[in-house]
Amino acid sequence: MAQITFRPEDFKPGRLTRVFAVLSLVFAAVLASAPLRPFFSEWRDTQKRYNDLAAQSGTPQVPLGIKQTWKPKLEVTDRCISCHLGMGAATPIASDKLFRSHPPIPHDPKEFGCTVCHGGQGRATTKDAAHGFVSFWDEQMLDVRHQSAGCGACHTSVPVTSRAGLNRGGQLVESLDCLSCHQMDGRGRGDAPNLSTIGLKGYRADWHAVHLTKRAEDKTGAWQSNYGEIDAADLQRIDAFLKTRVGAPRIVEAQALAYERGCLGCHKIQGRGGDDGPALDEAGRKPVGGLDFKGVPGERTLVNYMERHLLDPAGVVPGSQMPAMAVNHEEADLLTSYVLFLRCRELPAEFTPKERLKQSLLGEKPAPATGLQLFGAYCAGCHAPNGEGRNYGSIQVRFPRIGAPDFLDLASAQFIESTIQTGRPGRKMPALGAPGASLSPEETKAIAAHLKSFVVAPGWAEVERATSDRALGERTYRADCAACHGDQGEGTLLGSPLATPDARARRRDAVHKALADGVPGTAMPRYTGYDSATYKSVADYVATLSTVPGSRTAWRIGSGTPTNGASLFARHCAGCHGGSAEGKLGPALANSGFQKAATSEFIAATIVRGRSGTPMPAFGRDSVSYPKLAPQEVLDLAAFVRGLGANPDAKTAEKPAKQN
Repeated sequence: MAQITFRPEDFKPGRLTRVFAVLSLVFAAVLASAPLRPFFSEWRDTQKRYNDLAAQSGTPQVPLGIKQTWKPKLEVTDRCISCHLGMGAATPIASDKLFRSHPPIPHDPKEFGCTVCHGGQGRATTKDAAHGFVSFWDEQMLDVRHQSAGCGACHTSVPVTSRAGLNRGGQLVESLDCLSCHQMDGRGRGDAPNLSTIGLKGYRADWHAVHLTKRAEDKTGAWQSNYGEIDAADLQRIDAFLKTRVGAPRIVEAQALAYERGCLGCHKIQGRGGDDGPALDEAGRKPVGGLDFKGVPGERTLVNYMERHLLDPAGVVPGSQMPAMAVNHEEADLLTSYVLFLRCRELPAEFTPKERLKQSLLGEKPAPATGLQLFGAYCAGCHAPNGEGRNYGSIQVRFPRIGAPDFLDLASAQFIESTIQTGRPGRKMPALGAPGASLSPEETKAIAAHLKSFVVAPGWAEVERATSDRALGERTYRADCAACHGDQGEGTLLGSPLATPDARARRRDAVHKALADGVPGTAMPRYTGYDSATYKSVADYVATLSTVPGSRTAWRIGSGTPTNGASLFARHCAGCHGGSAEGKLGPALANSGFQKAATSEFIAATIVRGRSGTPMPAFGRDSVSYPKLAPQEVLDLAAFVRGLGANPDAKTAEKPAKQN
């Protein structure tokens, strides 16, 4: 850096006088120009244009000057109406979008000002500064696509629904020609009650019956009903849809998408959700100046940043563990609206919506969500909407297929509930149902019940009507039953004998019940993937097995030796589950959450049956790739795995791994 030096002659009085004279002239020029600056401002030109249009239409003109809305209780000083004159500073002029009146909303916008809902910098008097697109202002104004997200400044929730429900309900309202009398979300005609905010205002529960009693005179002079009966199921869909009409249809749809994608599995919203990612409540208020736009093509706006991050998280934030949550720009746009909606702000009591006061002061909870909705909100992000599992190669994480029959046939409702309650410590699975955590016991049970509903076996009456096939019965028995019950039904250490005299007394429907429901307290799982013909064929085949000596009622499952199981684990399991069962391609079996939920019978049945569609083989079947384990080996291996939870050396199970 160059050094500045001064000479003695630089400080002579004459020289200093000339310097001060020049500075005085510059200062005087600045002062003289200050009063002229407003005459060349954007807002003045805008108001002149308004007055020109007003003169043409006979509308009263406005005096030129800064105009503002002041709401001290909200800490609002907005000068937006200096340009947007139709919002309260002057008579609206419909021909110019800048001077139009505010679109109809459930409350008077003059009571809140502009920036509470729209964002931006209220005190600014230039377009870019007012809209927040300047380097020092972080809360940029919401664009047209995301304007409804501004409702979240005051309102903290909208009705929970599914996109399928929204689509079906909306289609019914359209097809039944409701919009011939009602208006909704800017469409329709007639002077019947507007449906856009009917979910806020409420409506008669018996509206359908009332409509059926309305009559009109036809061409012949006779009176007849104008309305037809609506199917009960469709009536429920319409009711569910009308409850979502709260004046923010885009946010309702955006929330439905967010809940389908399982955002709450990793992120908290209003204190509920996982903690693998940051809470989303303030994500829509990220300071734009602190964002890295290197991986973000296009505008340097928060909206553009968020949309790109939803489409390609690792491309925007190198090393991000978040998978892509949107498959196209439309979905990214919707999810961005939802995140922006979550930007709630503190409000004086007189400005706070009733539903928010009820929640904050009275502890009122939103309407309970269904098991389907809860699964979508908390689980689908990792396990997919139908539990088919996900393999996120970009972050090297594999999430199991918890919706597959091979899992649900073995996993009891108690196993699923325990997993939700305890999670998998050190893994991606959070303890969502722990005491004081996100999910209540009732919600945990609802998710478990929803998962279990994925697999439903046909009833005996349907099975009895099916056609039996001996070859099918024998083939199925050899594949799925012989490993535990023996090739001839003689029984093994894993399964009871099926051909003893006392077992013969059991009817074929009892065999079907054991296959369809499993046998609690044993390693016998359900087999819900069979069709009716397979159930009947297996039951008939078991009835033809030759009688063997012994008693079924005296049978007890065998026990295993953990030390023998250790060597079996090293040979057959460590490659996928890790040398210390810490988890690699397969789940972490030494994990405390798994150990708490899994029983020895569950582990043994999993070893025998495997997991179709995953690398987990069925060690109870013959295979060219894996050895078939004898019943005692299965018990030894199950005993070893079951004992891992008490092994103080299995600390690696708590380290982050590549599979949940």
